[in-house]
Amino acid sequence: MTTATAHAEFVAQRRAYLGGTDIGALIGVSPWASPLSVYLDKVAPEQAEEKDSLPMRRGLVLERFIADEFMRETGLVCWHPAPIVRTDWGFPAGASIDYLVAYPDHPRTPIGLMDAKTAMSFYGRRQWQAPDPNRGYEEGDLPDAYYTQLAWYLAVTELPRAWGVADTGDDSLIKVPVKPNAQVQAKLIDAGLRFWTDHVLAGIPPEPTGTDSDHDALQRMWPETVPEPPVYIEDPVAEGILSDYLAGKAREEEGRRIAEQAKQRLESIMGENERAVVGGWQLQWKPVTSNRIDSKRLKAELPEVAAQFSKPSTSRRFDVKESS
Repeated sequence: MTTATAHAEFVAQRRAYLGGTDIGALIGVSPWASPLSVYLDKVAPEQAEEKDSLPMRRGLVLERFIADEFMRETGLVCWHPAPIVRTDWGFPAGASIDYLVAYPDHPRTPIGLMDAKTAMSFYGRRQWQAPDPNRGYEEGDLPDAYYTQLAWYLAVTELPRAWGVADTGDDSLIKVPVKPNAQVQAKLIDAGLRFWTDHVLAGIPPEPTGTDSDHDALQRMWPETVPEPPVYIEDPVAEGILSDYLAGKAREEEGRRIAEQAKQRLESIMGENERAVVGGWQLQWKPVTSNRIDSKRLKAELPEVAAQFSKPSTSRRFDVKESS
């Protein structure tokens, strides 16, 4: 079985329970998911978005390498277990752990768990950067989403310790220890129970929170449209939400105008200079040359070529205008 196939099966199994990445979305610390996207994954897996990218594939392949290096650096042993699922909290709670960890003399008696991350991009390295490199790594140095994931795994497994381990491309792995925290675990379990009861079992989607994950989830929930007739919504709640939207757009437009005016004033002060330093900030205003395909001309003069390299893409766009 290929790594990609095994991962696809793992993702399908994980939809039957709340896992470590799910719980981060429910408490608002996940940059990859939202309560609405988690809900959609659980109640309508056929609409789930299959995510695939080079960083994800790289991370899957390098998991084993990170585990081998972790064992070499610590003298511990580790192995990849099947997902652990429990239902005694009132909902299915799971831990899809990268590796269980044990002492060499008792190699199948776990003393903790380890989660492997590949963080070789600039953004990834910044996330794993310790505030004070001289003191080593502590729990607070873990990114919030990863700490929540490990805290969830410790709650599900009841193991006494965990390590968040990252390969940032440096000379050694970053190893951040995490211990169980009863207050954090109780908060996560309560969030999971309320979500499963109020939304998954009740069939009621959570409110969107304004994230890209919510945007994608809404697009997946209603990909087909009914053009006519318009639906008339006589609801004070909807009217209040519309007022919030219009007020937010007005602030956004005003903010853009203020920022553009300030930018133009700075450009006029810089004049012919490409770079400037103002109050500790570095400004840059330099020529940028870009070559863009004239798609209108291409379609007119070489329609067959344009059609051959065109890729249709459909998404729903929201717009508001005054009703006549």
